[in-house]
Amino acid sequence: MSAQRIAVSARTIVDGCFDAAGTAELETVYDVGLALGVPEQTVRLAIRRMQAAGELRQIGRGRSGRLERTASGAANARRDEELVSFAFAQDAGDFPWDGRWRLAAFSAPESERRERDAIRTCLTALGAVSIAAGLYVSPHDLVDDLNAALSVDVVARRVTTASTTDLVIPGCAGPMDIAERLWPAATTRSAYTPLVAELDAFDSTDRETLSEWSEVEVLAWSLRLSEGLDRALRVDPLLPGELRAGPWEPAAVRSRLVAAWTALERLAPTLPVFRAP
Repeated sequence: MSAQRIAVSARTIVDGCFDAAGTAELETVYDVGLALGVPEQTVRLAIRRMQAAGELRQIGRGRSGRLERTASGAANARRDEELVSFAFAQDAGDFPWDGRWRLAAFSAPESERRERDAIRTCLTALGAVSIAAGLYVSPHDLVDDLNAALSVDVVARRVTTASTTDLVIPGCAGPMDIAERLWPAATTRSAYTPLVAELDAFDSTDRETLSEWSEVEVLAWSLRLSEGLDRALRVDPLLPGELRAGPWEPAAVRSRLVAAWTALERLAPTLPVFRAP
């Protein structure tokens, strides 16, 4: 296998080893971690943190034990998977933009600063951008995502929403100018650079060598690609294609990722990590 380019987090290793039933064998978790250069102690620490957060439970001890996802952990995993699925579906043209900008405004007294900060953090994580104090904009309807990440009660009490086809940003001539001003294309493109490097390394791998990889090696490679995509999606606001001057490079990178995942899946079709549509 080629030299590691993307450092995979211990959390990604743990998450990537769960099967469809929400179970992960600790022996596999530790072996994949070692294949990625992550010591067992680091993986154990990640497991303890995830357990303390209520995301999983450990059954048994040592390498003979296993992990089980809790309902909370399964919900978090579904949200991550839905984001990836949305990215691929949007690339395929399944979610054309309706031309409407979604606005979200929020306010909270100083005594409720924690709620205010949580809303701001959530909107930013969802790709919305502040255009005035307490006022955020996105081309996507984020209400369901806000309800899931925060709570229906918090959103109902603190967030005011609206939509418009007539958004005016000083110095911008139209929707594409607005998109470039608020979500610069160069920033999004650069977020995919580590994933591109990993895909280049995979594409240059001798295909005869692939057939000799163990399941642990296949899973390790898959998790490097997953980590690269996850990092990119933390930056990528996933704007509709109508707001980017095409051809849009990140969509092409995701297409390459599907091809790589497909090749890896053929080597170990029972592995649960593959999230390509």
